[in-house]
Amino acid sequence: MKFFDEEHAVNYILSRQDDDGGFCFYRAWGVEESNAPDTFYAVASLTHLTRDVPKQDLLIHFLRKLQSASGDYPSLTIAYFALSTLRLLGTNPDHDPQPALELWMQRLPGAGLVPDRWTSGLRNAARCACLSGEWSISSSAWKNAALALLTLCHNAKGGYGVKANPIDSYHALLLQRALGEAITVADLAFFHDCDDPVLGIRMAPDSSSTNMETTHAALRSFFLQDRAPGFPDAIEQFLSRCQHSQGGFGRSDDAIATLESTWRAVSIWKLLH
Repeated sequence: MKFFDEEHAVNYILSRQDDDGGFCFYRAWGVEESNAPDTFYAVASLTHLTRDVPKQDLLIHFLRKLQSASGDYPSLTIAYFALSTLRLLGTNPDHDPQPALELWMQRLPGAGLVPDRWTSGLRNAARCACLSGEWSISSSAWKNAALALLTLCHNAKGGYGVKANPIDSYHALLLQRALGEAITVADLAFFHDCDDPVLGIRMAPDSSSTNMETTHAALRSFFLQDRAPGFPDAIEQFLSRCQHSQGGFGRSDDAIATLESTWRAVSIWKLLH
């Protein structure tokens, strides 16, 4: 059984490139507009698969135009994806982003976050940690917010989140590593608590379902710990169920294909092989 059809996946990714060089996953409504996240997912996927990225001059121009003359971006999310894609393409923005990034990081909420925003808070803090490393920004700009989030979201039995889950726990692991914080035995064991012989990875230790982001987060966490998942064959079968006939992958076996889920599927496949 073929669990991952690479050529179909590449064809799907390339079919989502727009005239301006950027990418967007939707195609049915006649309002296609390139965006920074989808462009990152497409470029990162092609890079993982050692494929050429077409229209690079137009693509770089599109990414650079997302930045204002002051070096700022409309949001931390756009900054993260635009800058990450430019790095993948081996180039830089037109303007130094460091001062603007520091301002975004200083506004990062921490202890004041209500529980239903812990997931986005951990994700944004992890992006700040990544950008700090890439652009030589001191962790002091975001450290206090990150430490407050880690304290709020921690489950004494292991894992992070309102209900401990692999996605929040993965972002917490990235923050702990970036800050040099100790990682407990329970936190390290948490990801194996989510192993499942049928699903591959569960959304929580007591869950009976999974999705692409959960599986990707757990696999990345295993990789960072130099560990292996308990049921790699089940993970491959999950990937197979999520690939559509046009080549893209959905978040689950009944979800539409997106560039984000396709990037996660490509990353999972490469981690397993």
